[in-house]
Amino acid sequence: MPELLEMATMPRPNGASGHVLTGPIGIEGAEPDDVLEIRVLDVSPRVPYGVNVTGPGCGVLDDLLERRSTRLFRLDPDQRFYPFEGGIEIPFGPFAGIMAVAPPASVGIVSANPPDRWGGNMDFRDLVAGSTLYLPVFLPGGMFYIGDTHGAQGHGEVDQTAIEHSMAVTVQFIVHKCGVLKYPRAENDDHVWCMGIHADLYTAMRIANQEVVDYLVTVMAMSGVEAYRLSSLLVDFKVAEAVNGNKVVVAEVHKDRLRPLGKADVPAVGGPHSAARLPSPDGAAGRL
Repeated sequence: MPELLEMATMPRPNGASGHVLTGPIGIEGAEPDDVLEIRVLDVSPRVPYGVNVTGPGCGVLDDLLERRSTRLFRLDPDQRFYPFEGGIEIPFGPFAGIMAVAPPASVGIVSANPPDRWGGNMDFRDLVAGSTLYLPVFLPGGMFYIGDTHGAQGHGEVDQTAIEHSMAVTVQFIVHKCGVLKYPRAENDDHVWCMGIHADLYTAMRIANQEVVDYLVTVMAMSGVEAYRLSSLLVDFKVAEAVNGNKVVVAEVHKDRLRPLGKADVPAVGGPHSAARLPSPDGAAGRL
C-alpha cells in the first residue's frame, strides 16, 4: 500500500502518538456544547491479516515479559474468526479503537494515546457496525478523528494491543442541539453505555457511575436515589481499556430492563430535562 509508506515518512508534531488517524473532519452545524452523534454503519477489512504486539513495559502486566513479541493473525476466508493455538478461534469483531472530536482550545495539541472527555483511544470493543457513539463538541465543526482499527479485542486490551487490523469504516454524523454530555456515551439496539475516563481506575469507575445515574435521571426521568439504587442492581460495569494512560470504565444499561418505564425506544440522549430528541436518520455519511 503506497499510502502506508507515505504515512511512515510524514512529519509528526511533538507529542503525537503512533496511531494512524483520518481527520480532522469538520461537521457542518456542529458548535461548542452540541452533541455529535456518530453512527457506525460499516467496518470492513482492507487486508486479510492483523497483528498483536506486546513485550516489556506493555499493558497491565508490564513486568511479565522479557522480550518483545509480535504475532500475525490471518482472518479466515469467511471473515468469521482468527485461528489461534490449539484450535481456539478468536471471533472477528471489527471496530475503530479511536473516535474523537478535537479537545477544547485551552487544552491545545494532545496525544491520541490517552482517551478523555472528547473520546479518543477508548478501545471499546462494542463500537462495531450498528452501534452509535455520542461525543460532546468543543470546537466549531467538532473536528472528528477516527482510526486505530481493530479486528478483535477483549475488554481491557490488557497486553497493550488488540489485533491491529487495517479497516475501511463508514460513519454517519448527526448534530444534536442538546448540550447534555460531559463524557462519551454510546448505544446499540440492546444497550446504552455511559463512560467514565480517568488516569485512576477507581475514579474512572466513579465517573461512569455518576454518568449512568445522570442518564437515568435526565433521560429516563428517575429520581436520584432510585437511579443510584438501580445502578447497583441492574447496571453492569466493564473496563473497556486499562493500558492507555487514562482508563475507560463503561456502565452498561440493558434497554429491555428499562422499557417498563414507558419509553419503547430507550434513547441514549434527550429526555424530559433536555432540549432535544433523537432526530430522523438524515445526516451526512462518509466512508473513511
